[in-house]
Amino acid sequence: MMRLEALQAKHKGRPFVFDEGNLRYMYFNLKSVQSAMKINAPDELVCGYTRGMMAFLMANPAPQHILMIGLGGGSLLKFCYRHLPDCRITVLEIDADVIALRDQFMVPADDARLQIIHADAIEYLANINANNNANVSQFDVILLDGFSIEGLVQELNSTSFYASCYAALSAQGCLVVNMWGKRKFLLPALTALRTQFEQNVWWCRSLDSYNLLVFCFKSDTTGFTSEMAAKAQQLDQALPLQLEKLNAGMHTLRIQIEAQDQSDVWITEEYEAREMIALSRNLAAIMVTDASLPRNDVEWSLAHQ
Repeated sequence: MMRLEALQAKHKGRPFVFDEGNLRYMYFNLKSVQSAMKINAPDELVCGYTRGMMAFLMANPAPQHILMIGLGGGSLLKFCYRHLPDCRITVLEIDADVIALRDQFMVPADDARLQIIHADAIEYLANINANNNANVSQFDVILLDGFSIEGLVQELNSTSFYASCYAALSAQGCLVVNMWGKRKFLLPALTALRTQFEQNVWWCRSLDSYNLLVFCFKSDTTGFTSEMAAKAQQLDQALPLQLEKLNAGMHTLRIQIEAQDQSDVWITEEYEAREMIALSRNLAAIMVTDASLPRNDVEWSLAHQ
């Protein structure tokens, strides 16, 4: 703890690196671990939520272009760069100090397949959507993993930004969102995503944390189906992702309301009320305290050395 306190004081609010055994961490402050990497296996996805975010492969095993919002230690970038050799990867990171640490986290250099851009994702997507034409490729997958020193970035989890992500996706595209926080914050975000993607949304909890992972599909012909268990098993044989176990905990809701003789306003209000109740119960069930999870950073580190 004294070493961490000294590093935090030295960097004065800027992100810093801390090594413990075979693990390398990126911290924003003593309460905010932003990334973790095995020094002897930099391409491995150490955190369960990052493995979980790769569940999009069950629906699209060969994306052509992935947009990542939030660089951190580059865990998802490095994994996709290694295991999806035919895929282009664009990464948006608003914090130049995070990008400056890329070499310490063994992030590969930019090339024809990889581009890391110092940019505000809100402005970047707004510009792309405003100027979209046949020469601007849309993204098959958007991985939204934007956190700051305060935690979940509200501006990146707003109705307007979800709409920007939707517009930037290809016709069969998928938005994957990593969320963390209390249910009172998760519930409106999940509701907004379901509205934007017309209920074609699935969610689950990470296998080793309380991160909520949400998968949103632009086309109603794309999504997670009953065949996904077999696809998850096949992917797990090729990649260390534990998708079969994750898929077993996947949730979705299809709420139907009979129109009868009521007005459209009444129908909308009833649907919203039913959705709020159903989602609240669902989140309460899957985000319940789990004794099998590490209770603190020390336990987590010991389990991942």
